[in-house]
Amino acid sequence: MKTSNTQKGFTLIELLVVIAIIGILSSIVLASLTSARAKARDARRLSDLKQIRTAIEMYINDNNHLPRETLDKSNGKIGEGAGLDTLLAPYMQNIPHDPLGPGNSSYYYYYDGNQWCVGRANIAVLFARNMESSKDHNRSVCSAWGGEGGAGAPGTWNIIIGDSDG
Repeated sequence: MKTSNTQKGFTLIELLVVIAIIGILSSIVLASLTSARAKARDARRLSDLKQIRTAIEMYINDNNHLPRETLDKSNGKIGEGAGLDTLLAPYMQNIPHDPLGPGNSSYYYYYDGNQWCVGRANIAVLFARNMESSKDHNRSVCSAWGGEGGAGAPGTWNIIIGDSDG
């Protein structure tokens, strides 16, 4: 009479190998997910800037001038109480703010009606500061920092709107 001593199941080493493989795969997925979220936030920032530019163009059509720092108190962080927020309210249902939320000191939208760009003074510039996902978004063409704004900071996406009269 033969006795069969075969056991069914997994050994401890086999289970540890499977757990290690699952851990490695999940860390790869998590890293790529983080990168995808940063790219999505950057895409939203660019879309928001284009919407703000369109609203500024509508303001210009109605008022025959750019929003001006001296008269309109327009310079500042958009979506966080800048004077431009009030000026654009008739043209935008919701004033956008950075995807990471208002009050974030690293990422924000800014309007500067008196910037030094492309070799000319008094240029109106709209920008998002510190794009997250890629350095190829660096469209910084302004040589000055523009006070607190940071239009010339690396990773900044600028949209030059036109000559400001003051």
